[in-house]
Amino acid sequence: MKNDLNNAPHCRTPDVLSRREAAKYLGVCLTTLDRLDIPKTRIRHRVMFKLDVLKKWIDDHTECAAKAMGRKK
Repeated sequence: MKNDLNNAPHCRTPDVLSRREAAKYLGVCLTTLDRLDIPKTRIRHRVMFKLDVLKKWIDDHTECAAKAMGRKK
């Protein structure tokens, strides 16, 4: 019987992104992604990002329009 683990890349869940996918999701290049302080998971040479972690990082680093323009509430 053939082992289904040999097909692991096809079994990836959409809640885990590769470096390239995470950079595309954020709209940045790979170099910029590497410089950002975003929690990541490393397994050997592979770097992966959990989608919920990326979404939380975006929320945590989003400024409201008034603050970004230097206005006080």
